[in-house]
Amino acid sequence: MHRLEFASPAAEWVEALPIGNGRLGAMVYGREERELIWLSEGSVWSGPGHRADPHPVSAETARAAISTSRAAIAAGDYLSAEDSLRLLQHSYPQSFQPLARLRRTIGAPAPDPSPQDDVIPEHDRPLAVDDVIHRSADYARGLDLRAAVAWSHSSRMDQRAFVSDPHQVLVVEVSAAQHPVSFVLDSPLRLEQAGTADSEAWAVLRAPDDVVPAYQRVADPVRWAEEPRGVQAAVVLRAVGGSVRTRSTPEGLVVDVDGDTVLIVAVQTTFTRLGHDPEPDAADAVARARRLCLGAAGIGIDRLHDEHAAAHAELYDRAELRLGSPDVTGDRDTITTDTDALVDAAAAGFAAAPELVALLFNYGRYLLISSSRPGGTPANLQGLWNQQMQPPWSSDFTMNINLEMNYWLAETTGLAECAEPLFDLVSALSERGREPADRIYGSSGWVAHHASDIWAFADPMGDGTHDPAWAFWPFAGVWLSSHLIDRITFARDEAAARRFWPVLTGAARFVLDWLEPRDDGSLGTSPSTSPENRFVAPDGSISSVAADSTMDLELSRHLLRSLLRVADDYGLRAESPDLCAEAEAALPLIPEIGVDDDGLLREWADVDRMHDPRHRHIAHLVSVHPTDAPPSPRTAEAASRSLDARGDEGTGWSLAWKIAMRARLHEPEAVARLLDLFVRRNIEIEPGPGGGRWRGGLYRNLFSAHPPFQIDGNLGIVASVVECLVQSHAGRIELLPALPPGLADGEVRGLRARGGLIVDLRWSAGALTEATITPLPGSAETVRVVHGARERVVPLEPGRPVRLTIADFSQEHAS
Repeated sequence: MHRLEFASPAAEWVEALPIGNGRLGAMVYGREERELIWLSEGSVWSGPGHRADPHPVSAETARAAISTSRAAIAAGDYLSAEDSLRLLQHSYPQSFQPLARLRRTIGAPAPDPSPQDDVIPEHDRPLAVDDVIHRSADYARGLDLRAAVAWSHSSRMDQRAFVSDPHQVLVVEVSAAQHPVSFVLDSPLRLEQAGTADSEAWAVLRAPDDVVPAYQRVADPVRWAEEPRGVQAAVVLRAVGGSVRTRSTPEGLVVDVDGDTVLIVAVQTTFTRLGHDPEPDAADAVARARRLCLGAAGIGIDRLHDEHAAAHAELYDRAELRLGSPDVTGDRDTITTDTDALVDAAAAGFAAAPELVALLFNYGRYLLISSSRPGGTPANLQGLWNQQMQPPWSSDFTMNINLEMNYWLAETTGLAECAEPLFDLVSALSERGREPADRIYGSSGWVAHHASDIWAFADPMGDGTHDPAWAFWPFAGVWLSSHLIDRITFARDEAAARRFWPVLTGAARFVLDWLEPRDDGSLGTSPSTSPENRFVAPDGSISSVAADSTMDLELSRHLLRSLLRVADDYGLRAESPDLCAEAEAALPLIPEIGVDDDGLLREWADVDRMHDPRHRHIAHLVSVHPTDAPPSPRTAEAASRSLDARGDEGTGWSLAWKIAMRARLHEPEAVARLLDLFVRRNIEIEPGPGGGRWRGGLYRNLFSAHPPFQIDGNLGIVASVVECLVQSHAGRIELLPALPPGLADGEVRGLRARGGLIVDLRWSAGALTEATITPLPGSAETVRVVHGARERVVPLEPGRPVRLTIADFSQEHAS
């Protein structure tokens, strides 16, 4: 399935439909007479904020705090260890900002733009009566994932909207039987300049210089400096068709058209690149936006649409999942399914609506394409879309699971280009992170912590009062480096290996500097947190700081092991001989994961009792997924028991991660239980044993709920479904390793396996019917392929597909 369809317009933001080109985004409500479209742009953030020099947390303060914390841990005084780490806290990442609100009316004068204080999130406003109660009987709206077009239709109007990547503009085409059409743009940002010329209106909007995160609980979180340094956005509107009148007011822009029209919106900003301050003057941004508008208007709507659709299809059409009966080999796009009805059907379990799982797979790929493209910023907690100046968790780059999960699907579903903004951020962090690595830890590598922003914030966050459970975690850079490793191993890409080598060696340098020797000769980390989790100390106190968290050790092991593999595969040892020798010596000294008396994986080496045994974070199981080495049988058994103990309930992203882990453990029945929870409709309930505010589900537009909305669930479920169908982390390709019972019939094409391979599958009644493996240039000469208990060694020739059937895995064929 490749469409979302609804019989009524959006009543709130999480019902609107997302479109974007990796830089410019829009949430389209699809209303008939009073349309609403929230605009966003990936580089419009608050900040960069004031960078004090010298840093308020000096090297002496930082190193004394770590030393004191380490001594307190050794003495069993875990609360004092926490208190010491709070001395490292200073500042916070900045916040992703909404850009503007675009309203469209038909047959009535446009409402005046609102003062900035009146531009509030739309879900806090009552809907106009005629938009909800008196909509046309033949009204429909939807999102065409293949064409990347949001559309709405009735006997009174037709509208389609898309954001072009080739031409870098938003296009809103409106047909209303020649009735007057008006557009109004206003914004919660500061309006710095505005003007009009012929059929064009333009404005310069300025983002705040600082937005304090909601968890700091201050009365005035949105702050504007007397001498602004932040991002400015030039927004240009140009209408094509009919008689056009434009005007600007102190609050915004108005475009009136006598008849059907195409509105073209271009946005350019003063942002330069990740980790660097913006340009001080918006004049060039205005000129660039005006050129984009003029150029798009000059080529016509048909060419605009065709070139947009072709560029989108080049990415989107690389992979596809089809599920359910009738015969999945037929054209299922002839079946029109109302999305509300599909989610309602899934209330009985995903097996009652397997098409919904396919739709979520295709939708997740669409969302990554729409929110992350080369040259843009990475997909943040809300991807590319936002309508709040103080969004949940700042809509930042949260790096203890969420940012990583956003990009797991990039390599496995043929969207490698979409990971380029992530690589750009990692590169920026490797630059910005050298100063805190040296100042705080005395390391010559680089470090990043819990969260970041487009300015590459790399310090521990908080104001001195916050919980180190999340405020202190110096392994973000280490985990993010695994995406660089994946790029190299999936594509067998020597150029990528050489490109990423300095970043990888900098992250490894930090790990080697941070690991400290134990009395038994092993290496460990102290102080150490396990993201956002806490334990009960022997004295009954609750803390988040101990020694040797499993996640620290496993991420260290994975990075050092991967570094050496890349060095050997691509002849890079000579580039960093001493570092590679240190890594080789350190690897066997990192202890194996501990198992407690209940058979569960330990979250810390010497911790026996967790404060919340059913916590949504499962960081201590990172060796199961997403790292690329299979766990030992002992670890796998303990991981399965640990997932049982954690329970199935969780946030959207937590459910997705648990599905991936259960798939790696070959537990399809557990996958099925979790899928049932993932596809349910989100409801707001009070906190309690049933999950409360950590209960995931789907909003009406199929956004995944934390709650609130976080895009990691939408993107993570794609990667998790892939793990059920194809795995390649164990040095072989495994087909249908964890197919859940409710997905008995289906086909998938375009999945990627490590080693430069494309995998297509078909299955029926839960059994494999056909697999095709296509080697790309640079792939190996052979590959081991496993299905069930049988394995075959398959010879490969680049560009020549190899077709396998179930007969190829019979006793006489299997090796």
